[in-house]
Amino acid sequence: MNASPLRIPIRVRAALAAGSALLLAGCANTAQPAAVRGGDEAAGRDRYPVTVDVVDNSGKKLEQTVGAEPKRVVVIGQALAELMVEFGLDDRIVGVGYLDNSYSKYADRIAKLPEISDQLPSRKAVLALRPDLVLTMSFALKPDKIGEIPFWNERGVDVLPPVNYTAGRDLDSYYEDVRHVGEVFGRTERTESYTREQKSRIAAIGRRAKKATDSPEVLRVASGGRDTYDYYAPSLGLVDEMVNGAGGTYMELTDDSYAQLSLESIVAADPDKIIVTEFQKSDGEKSRDRLLRDPRLKNVTAIRNGDVMIADCTTSIRGSLALADLCPRSTPCAVRPPVPSCTSPTAPRGSARSRSGAWAASPPRNGPRCPP
Repeated sequence: MNASPLRIPIRVRAALAAGSALLLAGCANTAQPAAVRGGDEAAGRDRYPVTVDVVDNSGKKLEQTVGAEPKRVVVIGQALAELMVEFGLDDRIVGVGYLDNSYSKYADRIAKLPEISDQLPSRKAVLALRPDLVLTMSFALKPDKIGEIPFWNERGVDVLPPVNYTAGRDLDSYYEDVRHVGEVFGRTERTESYTREQKSRIAAIGRRAKKATDSPEVLRVASGGRDTYDYYAPSLGLVDEMVNGAGGTYMELTDDSYAQLSLESIVAADPDKIIVTEFQKSDGEKSRDRLLRDPRLKNVTAIRNGDVMIADCTTSIRGSLALADLCPRSTPCAVRPPVPSCTSPTAPRGSARSRSGAWAASPPRNGPRCPP
């Protein structure tokens, strides 16, 4: 495979040169490419180098070719740290950053990981750890943050970001993130098993959801300012697929992917159900109560009926190990019990607009509070 020096780190090119004779000698019947995609974890060291397709923060597609199983990994982001622990890779982690307070069945193990910062770590701090791989949320891959992918590749460091908002975030992109971890770390059997289980559980819930007799309109918000809430379009998360697949309609209020929603706009939209998410906060009940107790919202159907639920931001936006577990907790949001609010991976996205389309503000410059 031909690739530019920026795409294949120096250590990988050296490994290719040194190992070319061995690769050819081992191909008695079939010629093998220098870089394979995926592979059987039983192949061990012989499965490298491995090439995966990634997307940088601007949406540009790049290739990352990993020449050997990563041993020193910096992880930026809660869901990515959970994936490493789930697949028995936490001993490779030399530093973590930007964790949140979302629920995790591995909270105790994650708490023991070496933390660089509770916020986004600096480029200098990451460099000091001498990683051979950076597994990071894509918003960190900017010149004014930890640096773009070519910056790290030039220093012999591979970068593995999850599919980000520029490409659209959905269930399939989450499964792709899991697949990449399996390929890069030689854990394909475990990651494929996990993905099959998640798809099976979600599909089963989706089949039960077809029994729903109504199609409530569901609005998802996050706390914004004093009298505003953040709105997220379907491209900024996974929860819309869950709502639509459960027989509900995820409300699309604007052509913008993200905007601030005033109280007046919530009243005008009059959702049947409301989902509240909070980033890096564990006091979601406070936000829920704030909505339910606001007298200005008393005539909103969701408020009047008490149909306001809390959903974990990491899971509902980026996807996490609790993806399928989110469905039973989503019951109030899309359909009446006993049908959980979830969907099959093929559920269509919603297309309904609000009843008024009224907006109080244009999209904020700082972007969504739950970054990709």
